[in-house]
Amino acid sequence: MKGKIMPRYTLHPDTQHGVPRKEVLRQFLYFLNVIRKNNIFELGSAQEVKADFETIRRFGTLESGALANTARRHPERLGLVDDDGELTYGECFEQVTRLATGLHEVGVVDGSNVAVMALNGRAAIFPLCARQMAGYHIFMINANSSGPQIERVLEFHEVKTLIVDQCFYERLTETTKKTCEIIIGHVDDRDSLPEGVLTMQGVIEAGSTNLSLLPEKPTKSQHVVMTSGTTGMPKGVVRRQLKSPQGIGPVLDAIPWRRDMSVLLTGVLFHFYGWGNMLLCLFTGSTIITQRNFDSAKALEQVERYDADAWISSASRIRGLIGYLDRNGVDRVPGLEFVTSSGSPLTPYEVQKVNQKFGPIFHNCYGSTETSGLAISAAEDLAADPTLTGTIHPGSVIEIRNDEGQLVPDGEVGEIFAGAYDMFAGYTDPSIEIKTQNGLLRMGDRGYKKGNKLYVGGRADDLVITQYGEKIFPSELEDLLIRDTRIAEVHVHGVQDPDFGQALRAYIIREDGVTAEDLAEDEVRRLVREGLSDAHTPRDVFFVVDLPRNPMGKVIRPELPGESTA
Repeated sequence: MKGKIMPRYTLHPDTQHGVPRKEVLRQFLYFLNVIRKNNIFELGSAQEVKADFETIRRFGTLESGALANTARRHPERLGLVDDDGELTYGECFEQVTRLATGLHEVGVVDGSNVAVMALNGRAAIFPLCARQMAGYHIFMINANSSGPQIERVLEFHEVKTLIVDQCFYERLTETTKKTCEIIIGHVDDRDSLPEGVLTMQGVIEAGSTNLSLLPEKPTKSQHVVMTSGTTGMPKGVVRRQLKSPQGIGPVLDAIPWRRDMSVLLTGVLFHFYGWGNMLLCLFTGSTIITQRNFDSAKALEQVERYDADAWISSASRIRGLIGYLDRNGVDRVPGLEFVTSSGSPLTPYEVQKVNQKFGPIFHNCYGSTETSGLAISAAEDLAADPTLTGTIHPGSVIEIRNDEGQLVPDGEVGEIFAGAYDMFAGYTDPSIEIKTQNGLLRMGDRGYKKGNKLYVGGRADDLVITQYGEKIFPSELEDLLIRDTRIAEVHVHGVQDPDFGQALRAYIIREDGVTAEDLAEDEVRRLVREGLSDAHTPRDVFFVVDLPRNPMGKVIRPELPGESTA
């Protein structure tokens, strides 16, 4: 039997989606007004501006160009703090240049494909920053990917060089180890390094600071984000090569970014959210503080030690830190100017807890790898209405449609379709269907609008119709239950029911010291019944010791147990 013939990958998808030209123009004018107000771009003398443009002409407007310009203007400014130490902007640029030239020496030429599988730190940041200098296309692989998935990604995209943290090396298949040039990014234990395998630090040390060794006009390299997935090959999302930076207008309008900040960046760098905020740090000449594996105590120590101004994170890590603060009797963490979250949403109660601990400085960002940011909440708006997902700014178009594909009026729940100027170009696999309507991408979420305010209830397939015929979002139960002091974490989703079609299942992690006698299944059902309704009462209540989550904080449902584990 012949196997299925796979299409050849593409880095230049031919897709039809996006927003009307008039919306792009409206956003551009809005962007000009925003940057005029916040004065975020550093200009300086005519000579400095000329040098900036010469750098951009060669290395582009993204990581390489931003790093080069900031390093030239502020070489002594602290640029990066990670698990391997501290580096100034000048030192970062030198090491990135050495990496670019060193990769050239080991066969990475202009137009090559390079994959990276690394946790937050220089093993992720340096290859991203070197790509436009050397002209290679970069494929950022999700840290949850299995060995066979990694092998398939590399084979399909004809990747011959893989930079991978040592902790992931044993996950690689023998085929991957034989067919790819493996470079170990972060080294955990030098004594146990595989024999004959290069390290990124070794490539850097063998490289040169001589820019003339690099292409004068490198290929306009593509940035491909490999989405998460528990089975099959993850989708390769190709980011657009944009002519205008106007897409950051909504971010700068809603969130008080400024130059020379100190930013704790714990949003993962192999996703668009972490990468986009890394870019903002480079543009503003801000210090990037990060850690490979999130630790609440270490995060607080970093905030204090480096006098951090902002924290960019995912919901799960914010949730974890709030729990840590509660357990240790810490009522307030001063000093931060803003905190942002993206990925899986926090419940309204958790939003309130963040503002209690840090002050009313919390911002939520809604979007996806395909669309970038679509709706962003200003801190004062979210503090006033913790159920808000975000404000829809110029440049983003969001429509709410019913199951028949018709537009619904404000306030009515339906499926979310969205588009933006700076959304993705398409998928590397041209056979993947892009579900659109009116040029807008199906987000897979349900929610509603009130004017330019967006409220997301949950994933489209999360909506559960119980035996009472009521439509219920699991997030309603999660927001109620997490308020109980006996509950540390909760996840609710719908399951099939032989009698009624669908039912609700709740997974509960008890707080430390809470026993089965203190909080049992019937007590959870009573809380829901009295706090919401009989229709909301979960059929199943499982107590567990942990919830499997991906790096963006979303619960991995196929890995949830079918019974209690605690």
